[in-house]
Amino acid sequence: YLKEKVTFRFECPVAHLCSDGKGENAVELESGERIAAEYLVVAPGRAGAEWFSNECDRLGLEQENNRVDVGVRVEVPDEVWNDITSQVYEAKLVYRTKRYGDFVRTFCMNPHGHVVMENTDGIVTVNGHSYSDPKLQSRNTNFALLVSNHFTEPFKEPHQYGKRIASFSNMLGGGIIVQRYGDLIKGRRTNAHRMAKSFTRPTLAATPGDLSLILPKRHLDNIIEMIQQLNYVAPGMTNDDTLLYGVEVKFYSSRVVLSKQLETKLPNVFAIGDGAGVTRGLSQAGASGVYVARTILSRLG
Repeated sequence: YLKEKVTFRFECPVAHLCSDGKGENAVELESGERIAAEYLVVAPGRAGAEWFSNECDRLGLEQENNRVDVGVRVEVPDEVWNDITSQVYEAKLVYRTKRYGDFVRTFCMNPHGHVVMENTDGIVTVNGHSYSDPKLQSRNTNFALLVSNHFTEPFKEPHQYGKRIASFSNMLGGGIIVQRYGDLIKGRRTNAHRMAKSFTRPTLAATPGDLSLILPKRHLDNIIEMIQQLNYVAPGMTNDDTLLYGVEVKFYSSRVVLSKQLETKLPNVFAIGDGAGVTRGLSQAGASGVYVARTILSRLG
């Protein structure tokens, strides 16, 4: 349907955004080609967040510091969460810790799922997914526990904070580190011997290690407190063999200052999606694109 109405250009990296500040906009490709556009919608994606932030600085667009979410992926036997996931599939739970007043949330819950690695700009982090095919499903449920941090001036690059923490895991474990909850509480490193005795069988071949050498104390305290509270909701969470994989990071850029129509101060230049710091999730990112498209259509008369 679209191919007859839209010109697609693939593998054409954009070097710079261009605007005269009066409605004449364009993009400059790395090849040197310049493409003019009356309306410009920037959707850089998470991997393009740093590039977009640099472009905003170059264009003089004010940015607001955004949060960064850093944490672990938890893996437990299906039985621990089955009463809940059988009803709602993905539970969204948010808790404010008593010790620091920080928010910790569950994210991306995967019943019968697998823990996986993902690569973002050369930094290996942990994630999770589920298969619809019963033959590919596991006997475990995994989900992220993410601690949200907001930064103030002069720090302007929260995504760099997450990358640096993730790089510690890459350095010490060659990628992803996994630790039993019981070992973390006892202040000891999980090794291959202890992992072999774990009742929870890992779905990712990660390096047994010590997350306290990677995550800041505040993050660990928050995660431990959250797990203890989740035990009231899903008994079994505080079992010694609950597995914690580190680290999981959700990279968001500083958010450019936008109007209610998601328009920058440059006329007819819009920013949407996760990489622009506007949304935090696939459905929201898609909705932001539809919203801007409707705005543009209304201006076209």
